[in-house]
Amino acid sequence: MSDVLIVGAGPTGLWLALELRSAGLEVTVIEKNVTRDIRSRGAAMAAGSLETLATRGVDQRFIDAGKPIHSVHFGASSTRLQMSRDVLGTKHPHSLMISQAVTEQILADLCENNGIKFFYGHTAVGLAQDAHGVMLETESNGGAKSNFTAAYLVGCDGTRSTIRKLAGIDFPGTEATFSGWLADVLVTDPPPAPISTNNKSGSFLIQPLGYKDYYRVTGVHLKTRHLPTSVVPTLEDAKSFTIEATGKDFGMHSPLWVSRFSNATRLAENFRSGRVFVAGDASHQFFPAGGQGITTGLQDALNLAWKLTAVIQGRVTGANAENLLGSYSSERRCALQGILANTLAQTALFIRDGPPEIALAEVVYELLAHPDLNKMWVRRITGFDDRFPVEYEGQDPLVGKRVTHLEVQGGFEALHTAMAVDKFLLVVRDEKIEAVLRKCTEPWASHLKYFGQDDNINPFSPQWDGVNAILVRPDARVAWIWRVSSSPEQLESSVVKTLGKLCKET
Repeated sequence: MSDVLIVGAGPTGLWLALELRSAGLEVTVIEKNVTRDIRSRGAAMAAGSLETLATRGVDQRFIDAGKPIHSVHFGASSTRLQMSRDVLGTKHPHSLMISQAVTEQILADLCENNGIKFFYGHTAVGLAQDAHGVMLETESNGGAKSNFTAAYLVGCDGTRSTIRKLAGIDFPGTEATFSGWLADVLVTDPPPAPISTNNKSGSFLIQPLGYKDYYRVTGVHLKTRHLPTSVVPTLEDAKSFTIEATGKDFGMHSPLWVSRFSNATRLAENFRSGRVFVAGDASHQFFPAGGQGITTGLQDALNLAWKLTAVIQGRVTGANAENLLGSYSSERRCALQGILANTLAQTALFIRDGPPEIALAEVVYELLAHPDLNKMWVRRITGFDDRFPVEYEGQDPLVGKRVTHLEVQGGFEALHTAMAVDKFLLVVRDEKIEAVLRKCTEPWASHLKYFGQDDNINPFSPQWDGVNAILVRPDARVAWIWRVSSSPEQLESSVVKTLGKLCKET
């Protein structure tokens, strides 16, 4: 019997498996396909994903395999959203062009090197659960039936998720109202930089795919946007669409594939049903824009992994365990509601086929040229400023935010090295309260890493003004904040109360 059974070996399932295995849990991955597909829906990894990978020390593998990109589009706007260290506050203040196929292969290699069990060619056909665990029935490509058991099961098996259906989780949303096209091709006349444009023919984007020398060429062609995804465009169609948008076809040839995608948008009613969870595309579907697909999947996995680990290892029990596991759904659904809103807004810009839509797009593109708005939206698109639920009156606005713009010991490495799926960080900037905090948190010392005055703490963003201490969760989000203006007599009880809900004393 495994601790966790994961169905689906895409980026979300693989990252979840790695996180859980790093804590010593027994993890089994079930995948219906026998071989990996070199075709890639995802062609970018946002800066937010690179930061996640950096907190686990595997970022360089992906950077070596991809191509950095320092700006992203919003709704195919020619006004690009600009990334920098000051804006993102991270080790890698850029996104990465890297195909999903390459991302999956790197993650799969890491999983196999860490002793994670894989069963390929198995399709989920039935599931049952009780108070003690979950049983999954699968059928192999040859028709043989198998049973797998685990304490918990996570469906990472895509938008048509069998696990979501078997668990009885509703997947409401809106059906497709238009389709876009994509082609992954070689080019003889590559552009000097990524191009995003929006004109009378529709929206258009060309940029490196991050797989060998291929380019991702994609857009929404207004004259063919009504076609269903089952009507697959040809290479000649892709060339024609590209010429309409830019006046040239860049010498496109030798396609890996040409395909269609839609703007269908859905969000699971709940990300949990008892001991069964859904993550990644199994829990949400939205128009591909800005590399947000892989980012949301990795954040789902990161959020769920540390909570499952804490419960399975017995560090959180009883009502606290139930609340912690339940918070996965509430936190991620809140974040996804914001992401679905921005992708829906972008679709309105992609299909500007009338005077009102054209006027709206021009206004939005002009607004994005404003430095503050450009900064706000690049942080959102790259995964650094997603929504987080307000759970109690007086909750500090930084609670739930990703930790950025914070260096320790001269850089980001010290924080990243200290982070793990079963570790919290306590960063204290005020020597007057450092001794008090160290003493009152001693019962959690085995799962807590301290940084204090001797560690050269360097916050370089106004968001940290007036903040004396920060408790950081295993997923690199703020769990607790202590401000200069806080009441001193509540210091100990405040941090102890927070830690007590998230981790048992040891």
